[in-house]
Formats: sequence, structure tokens, C-alpha cells
Amino acid sequence: MQTKRTMKNRECHLCDAAIFKGEQYGQKSVSLGKTCKWSADQRPTDEIPDSAWSDYRIKVDICSGCAA
Repeated sequence: MQTKRTMKNRECHLCDAAIFKGEQYGQKSVSLGKTCKWSADQRPTDEIPDSAWSDYRIKVDICSGCAA
């Protein structure tokens, strides 16, 4: 995983270690579930099809030890 130098203090998502300013860290995308692409007005009254759902992902910080 490619790492970069942090400009602020962070916390590792995997091991909860502190990542201090100036240290190397990486970022990883984590899925938090699914969201519906349709607005409330466009949704059918019956079951929503699988094509209307998309993954909800966020980037989390990872220390250089966990990134290796």
C-alpha cells in the first residue's frame, strides 16, 4: 500500500495507534453498508430492486505498520 506523510495527528483504524504529524500513513476504503440511489418520490411501493442500491464507502487512516 502506498503511504504518504500526514500533516495532522490521526488514529489508525485497525490498531487504534496514534499517527503523529510527520509520520507515514496509508488510507483504505471501507464499506459501511448500502444506500438507495432513488429519492423518496421515485421509490416504488413494493420492493426496491438491487440495481437501485450502491455501496456507501469512506476512507479510513491506517498506520505504516498495518499498511505493510
